[in-house]
Amino acid sequence: MVDRVPNAAVNGMPPRCAPEELSTLFPTTLMRRHMPDAKSKNRRIRNIVLGREKADPGVHQSNVGGWHSTADLWDWPNPEIRDLCAWVKNAVQELTAAIVPLQPGDEVQADVYGGSWANVLRDGGYNKPHNHPGAIWSAVYYVASGEPFSDPPGNGNFEFMDPRGGNVHGGKEIVRPEPGLLMVFPAWLYHYVNPYHGDGERISIAWNFNVEILR
Repeated sequence: MVDRVPNAAVNGMPPRCAPEELSTLFPTTLMRRHMPDAKSKNRRIRNIVLGREKADPGVHQSNVGGWHSTADLWDWPNPEIRDLCAWVKNAVQELTAAIVPLQPGDEVQADVYGGSWANVLRDGGYNKPHNHPGAIWSAVYYVASGEPFSDPPGNGNFEFMDPRGGNVHGGKEIVRPEPGLLMVFPAWLYHYVNPYHGDGERISIAWNFNVEILR
């Protein structure tokens, strides 16, 4: 026989024997932010990425199918790419300042660690589960989501894996890609992309960052 949790406990009502203290230990931070005027900016960035794809065979990392650029995107000369990188760097600095106790006069410095790159997925392409060792933050920005088919379920979704093995309370955090969406998350957090099935290209750009508090 399985004892069920009383409804009062899950509906916010105090249990009969309340604990002295409830704590949430070791939460995992995820930032979501949307690019202002993303439609016009993404149109130009898409053309830059697809132009690079035609000129460079790219590399194979976590991607199965699709195209993965070399990790030098931070140095691409295009003004649109430079503006995007600066916007993402600012987001990383703001996120760090929001969760790290800072003293008056402290500054957060963010530097790319391990590079940044573009990803292009077409029908059938996906990314295997992976993380980014050595960095503190990872970030991904969606330039284009393509035109996914309605089936299969979870088509092309980005998923974060609960890092606590055997955790019966955990699960996955599922994100449906959309143009203009930026996500910043701990680099150690495992994640993957379900196979994308649809028309057009799904284009994303990724970064790894280290951060330092300057006092």
